[in-house]
Formats: sequence, C-alpha cells, structure tokens
Amino acid sequence: MLAHDVYRVNSPQVIYENIDGELILVHMERGTYYTTDDVGAVLWGLIESRSTVSEMHEALRAQFEASPEEIEAAIASFIELLIAEDIIRRDDATADRASRRPAPSAARRPFRHPGLQSYRDMHDMLSLDPIHDVEAAGWPVPRAEADDSVASQST
Repeated sequence: MLAHDVYRVNSPQVIYENIDGELILVHMERGTYYTTDDVGAVLWGLIESRSTVSEMHEALRAQFEASPEEIEAAIASFIELLIAEDIIRRDDATADRASRRPAPSAARRPFRHPGLQSYRDMHDMLSLDPIHDVEAAGWPVPRAEADDSVASQST
C-alpha cells in the first residue's frame, strides 16, 4: 500500500449506513454483514470520500492519540481486511478528486486499532431478498423472465 493509493466501496454489492458512529456494512452477494468501531467508521468515511492513504493517516493523527507507526499499521491492516472481504477495491488515484484536509480537532481521542466484526447468520435471509433478482439497473427493476411462448415454440 502506497501513500497515494485510493480505495473505493465495492458497490453495488456493498451497502452501508453509519448510525451514531457505528458503521454497518452489508455485502449483498455474500449475505454477510459487518460492524466496526468509531476508528473504523472514521476510516470508512475517508475511504468513501476517496482520500489517499496519506490523507487517512493525517486525518487519524489529527483525531486520535497514537504514534504515526501505530496509525500506519492500523490503516494497512484495516484496508487489507476490507479488501479480503471484498468490501473495497483499489481505485484509480488519478481520477478527479479533491485533496482533503482533516478538520482541526479540539481534543484528540484515545486510539484503538479498528476492528471489523462479521456476521454470517443472515446469509440465507439476505440471499432470499428480491434485490438479488434485478437487472443491471439495480433495485427495483426486476430481472426479465424468459418469454415462455418462445421457449414452447422451439420444443
């Protein structure tokens, strides 16, 4: 992972919501959902906004009490985990994007390595969801069924 690398959410397979600082992610194809802590939610916001790894590092240093080495290791391991779960992908760093500066923080918070908890207990329920039976246009456009009259004429 290089300082200028940029990542993107693997959509439309991955949907997400940040509820009061707790990030909830759902990988619709795998039927797995995930949660993370406040540090992971901050990193996710930076990934979503297409920040570089260097910008992520700067933002975490501004918000949390930790050494640069600890933050660097946390970013690397969190991104590797998200890639392994097919939640994010490396993106083209040359695409249009504005440089992001972290907002100044009054007090830095204690730092913890971000965790990602995965839950597979909803796999069967998520795979039954009609959102899987859609055209490339996505939900709510249902997948077109094969024309039965054409099939019956050929037999």
